[in-house]
Amino acid sequence: MSSVAALEDAATELFLEQGYQNTSIDEIARRAGISRATFFNYCTTKSDVLWVDVDRALQSLDTLLGSATPLREALETVAAAHPRERIPLVASQSEAMGLGDELAASAGVRLERLRRSIAGSGVEQKDVWLVLGVIVEAVLSWARAPSPREELVALLEFQLQRIRGVLGQQSVATLF
Repeated sequence: MSSVAALEDAATELFLEQGYQNTSIDEIARRAGISRATFFNYCTTKSDVLWVDVDRALQSLDTLLGSATPLREALETVAAAHPRERIPLVASQSEAMGLGDELAASAGVRLERLRRSIAGSGVEQKDVWLVLGVIVEAVLSWARAPSPREELVALLEFQLQRIRGVLGQQSVATLF
């Protein structure tokens, strides 16, 4: 775990100092005090280091949903477990890091994973993208809010309530 944290810190520092495109995996590994091979034990690509917390959250969500936890409860559990002070910098510092198209490509992988999780949770097919958008909006609003920020669970609850009236009956039963 400390190597992952060191990778995150090293990558963030380098991306902010010299930009994403100008930073190599070798530089990240060197700054983190690990080998290039060890980097690939934790991350498949350079952009994966930006998404460590998000990937953990998605894995937790999948695990909870796989154990028959209702989507709403699973989302609340994952959101409550995320420390208020640990903001994914990919959400708040993407411009400063010069992420550009790389951000869109690496975010798309995570969005599709979340979409599949929602689709498999009992939400009606016609509502999956709407629910996905609400979750993403809640997380981005939370990440970009000034400190001290409210709990992510509260923001997620607020955003879900906003769409309750337009969801199908099965989706409402799944989420509320």
